[in-house]
Formats: sequence, structure tokens, C-alpha cells
Amino acid sequence: MAEVICVGIAFLDHVFEGDFKLAGGDLAFAQDFNQYGGGTAATASVAVVRLGGFSAFWGRLGDDETGLQVLDGLKRHGVQTEQVRLVPGAQSPVSSILVNANGERHETVFAGRDLDADASWLPFGRIEDTSAILVDPRWPEAAMPALQSAYDHRIPAILNGEAGPDPVARELIEMASHVVFSRAGLLQYAAAADLPASLEAVAATTDARIGVTAGWDGFEWLDEDGSLQRVAALESPVIDKLGARDVFLGAFALAIGEEKNLQLSAQFANAAAGLKSSKPGGRGAIPCRAEIWECLDNPDAD
Repeated sequence: MAEVICVGIAFLDHVFEGDFKLAGGDLAFAQDFNQYGGGTAATASVAVVRLGGFSAFWGRLGDDETGLQVLDGLKRHGVQTEQVRLVPGAQSPVSSILVNANGERHETVFAGRDLDADASWLPFGRIEDTSAILVDPRWPEAAMPALQSAYDHRIPAILNGEAGPDPVARELIEMASHVVFSRAGLLQYAAAADLPASLEAVAATTDARIGVTAGWDGFEWLDEDGSLQRVAALESPVIDKLGARDVFLGAFALAIGEEKNLQLSAQFANAAAGLKSSKPGGRGAIPCRAEIWECLDNPDAD
């Protein structure tokens, strides 16, 4: 069984659904409310387990009620949490997400307080014995040594290229084996005219394989010859897109860790994200492995 170590952040998402048409000073009324575990690395770690892998989440939370709730959710999904630090007196990350009937979202994020950025307590030497790592750059003090350890031991290292207050650090991209950008993250980093030009601009600076999750356009990447490749988005109804990209990243890292080629890894991850989006229910909507292969019309695949 392949193992993926996911390094980064975990959130508690407060999700309000309704017919929101917000203007300044408006009071919004929701028709539904749910709390879900969130955060790229945390949700990706759950996806790895759901898809038949073994995963560990390395991260920080406050020792508050929110942190304990997030930690309990990861444990219930079968994620190994020995390397989650509950920082005394710190506040855990939370978000408030408003979703309207068209699936459009407005998200407010609180990244936590006093979480202590130090990552020297993490057992980076253990990365030598894992199948792959997935790294979220929003904890750079952990991201760099994790990527360095993977690089030194030739372990596949998938970096999440999401948009943020600042572009993803070039030093992280240079250490990764694969970088999966979001559309916004790629355009923020490369500042090129379009996605293909941006992919080429990034690829010229690193040996990593560069790709982008592009919503309705599916997943695009550059092959070893620099040619643009694409896997189309799954043709299925979109019910809940929240966390779909995180599921893609977890599935992609697992497939790469299982030594699948990039084409099959992309197809596997694309199907996982599409199926997750087709059902409500937060992390409970992440598909199992058999559903993926059935979707890809390959029921005998392992």
C-alpha cells in the first residue's frame, strides 16, 4: 500500500448555503448550514485513505475546541495524526463560506493565531521511507525541509501551487518533482497571457513537471517534450465543488506514489475530483477507488 505524507494546513469550514445576493450592509439568511473539515493538505490526506492508500497529516492546530474537532475528524477518516501539534493557547484556522444556488462562493478565511511556525520537531527523515509527499506552501517553514528531504531521497514531491497573498516561492518549485497549480496560482506566479504560456514560463525555470487544474477545462500539463497535454473535466453534474481540488491533489499524489505515469495519474485524480463534486456531503462525498476505475471504464485496474 502506498503512503503519502501531506504537509500543510487544516481548517474547520463553516458553510452557509442560500440564495445570496449580497450588497453592503445586507443581512443574509441561509437555507442550510454545515461544518466540514477543510484545508488542502488535510483534505488531501483523507482522499488518500478513501482511495485505498495510507496517509499521514503533518500540521499545526490550536489546542482549542476547533482544533480538537478538526483533529478528531482526521482520525475518524483513518488519517495518521501523530505529527499534528496542538499549540497551547493558539487559535485554529477557520473559514466562513457562502454558497449560492449557482455554486458561486464567497469565502472568508482566518488562518489562525499564534500557531508557531517552527517545524523543527517534524521527523523529516521519515520521508525517505514514504511513497510520495504532498506539500502546501502556506507553511513554508515545513514545506522547504520536507521538499529537501524528498529531493535528497528521490521521493516524488507534489507541490500545491495555489494563489495566495504572495506567489508560491520559486525555491519550493525548484525542489518539487511535480507542481500542480490552480488557474489563479499559475497566472499569479507566471504573469503570462494565458495558461499554456504560463506553463511554459514556469517549466523553463525548473525540472519539475508542471500542471494546472483549470476547472471546466480539466487538467493541463506539459509532457517531457514540452507538449501541452490535457484531461477533460468529468462530465457529471456539479453539486458541491468545495474541496474538489484538494481531492484532486490527494488522488494525484497517491497515483504518483504508486508509480503510475502522469497521464493515468491525471485521469485518476480528475475522476476523483469530478465524482466528489457530483455529490453533497463534504469529505463524506469523496469516492472510493472502485468508483474511480468504474468511472474510467477500467474496473479491473489496481
